[in-house]
Amino acid sequence: MLASGIHELEKLSLLLDIGTNTEVFIGNSDDILSCSCASGPAFEGDHIRHGVKAVTGAIERVSISQDYEVTYETIDDAAPIGICGSAMIDVMAELFKRGIINQHGRFNTSVKTSRLRKTSGELEFVLAWRDESGTDVDITITQSDINKLQLVKAAIFAGCSILMKRKNISLETIDRLLIAGSFGSYINPENAKIIGLIPDLPIEKIQFVGNTALSGAKMALISMDARKMAEALANKIRYLELAMDPDFHREFAAAAFIPHKDLDRFPSVKKLLE
Repeated sequence: MLASGIHELEKLSLLLDIGTNTEVFIGNSDDILSCSCASGPAFEGDHIRHGVKAVTGAIERVSISQDYEVTYETIDDAAPIGICGSAMIDVMAELFKRGIINQHGRFNTSVKTSRLRKTSGELEFVLAWRDESGTDVDITITQSDINKLQLVKAAIFAGCSILMKRKNISLETIDRLLIAGSFGSYINPENAKIIGLIPDLPIEKIQFVGNTALSGAKMALISMDARKMAEALANKIRYLELAMDPDFHREFAAAAFIPHKDLDRFPSVKKLLE
């Protein structure tokens, strides 16, 4: 919060600090409301079959062509060893755009490609074949992987939605969306919108601000004024217990769809699908 500077601005900002727990802040110099979303460790590779952290060989960018062929980039251009958080967002968006998964996140079994198959009773899509991988196995994303990622993105979007509702503001009044976190700057914002991870704001309003927790800690270490401001912010920021909010379960369930149960909340994605 301290490093983001949203507490100094007159216009409204939305700040997402994405991690195992995603912190959401919305406000300006007058008032800031916050919540914490239990987004879990999926974007850090945990509980995803071929999930890895952002290390050498991690797939970090993915695109899928109309004939279902996969193009990817890996960290340090090494042979792929798994999928890191930024690629998970790309994969979900690309699968959805190509009709390989539907709005419920389920695989479309009518799609004809050798990449979509059933292994040990579960559907999966092959991103990298074993002869090109660095692990001597096919690198895939499974149905259960997609379902876990849906829960993550639903929690984050529900947090944004409820904070806007409690502050009685519309998406149009948000001047900018700041994305923080250790891997935030590697996210493709268009794909993040397509899956419903972030609100459907124009790309020019989206900014990546890096590891603001670390930056803020450094500011407080070297500046007494910054330390006093951090203490003042801790007392000023209002906190909403998300799980206790009466609208949370409804918002969460609606946000579990791709991008959302109500497509009118994602007009740019709706237009893409027409």
